Amino acid sequence: MKSKIPLILLACGSFNPITNMHMRLFELARDHLHQTGQYQVIEGIMSPVSDDYRKKGLVSAKHRIAMAKLALETSDWIRVDSWESEQETWTETVKVLR
Repeated sequence: MKSKIPLILLACGSFNPITNMHMRLFELARDHLHQTGQYQVIEGIMSPVSDDYRKKGLVSAKHRIAMAKLALETSDWIRVDSWESEQETWTETVKVLR
């Protein structure tokens, strides 16, 4: 039996606010990747942007992180990572991946 490729799903965005569809996005992606038989999704990570993103109506990162953590309380595989939101300036996704 061929071993599966371990994979982490990452979504960067404002999550202003987080919605059920944000979480569903992870579930759909995981289900599809597992159905291929080639991948094993080991974790999902949501990475909210920093306050410097300056999107009109953007709630503070502190509150967006708190909302996301509450929304994900029941998930055993999706989590919030606050690193990007803690940066003083907007961070390109490629830098978040590093």
